Amino acid sequence: QKDRSLPVMWLGDLNIAHRAYDIWNDGAKHLDKQAGVTPQERESFTEQLEIGFFDAFRKLHPDAKGHYSYWSQRAGNREPNKGLRLDYFVCSPEFFSEDSQVIARDSYMIDDIIGSDHCPVVLELEIKPK
Repeated sequence: QKDRSLPVMWLGDLNIAHRAYDIWNDGAKHLDKQAGVTPQERESFTEQLEIGFFDAFRKLHPDAKGHYSYWSQRAGNREPNKGLRLDYFVCSPEFFSEDSQVIARDSYMIDDIIGSDHCPVVLELEIKPK
């Protein structure tokens, strides 16, 4: 990013539920030992963001609850929306500046598409003409 002066985005199933709002049962005793939600994993993700990146969904919807991208099929958790948000768009700050050529406008999950234990996640971008 610094060498080319270009914005950076990395995305996908990062297999981490970062914040309390990203976990349907945050505070449950077993979570400290469950993959994807251990304190060490959550802190590591925090450190990655603190070097200058943003979780696009959380930047655009800081207080949103109940928006998950993964549900256990074995436990039948999709219907009652007992999920985790494991899929992310991690973006450099330029994506949130009105001065940028590409601006993140919205991010959301399409949770009514079935076919996996995950659902599609979307980041809507505005691309300004040069």
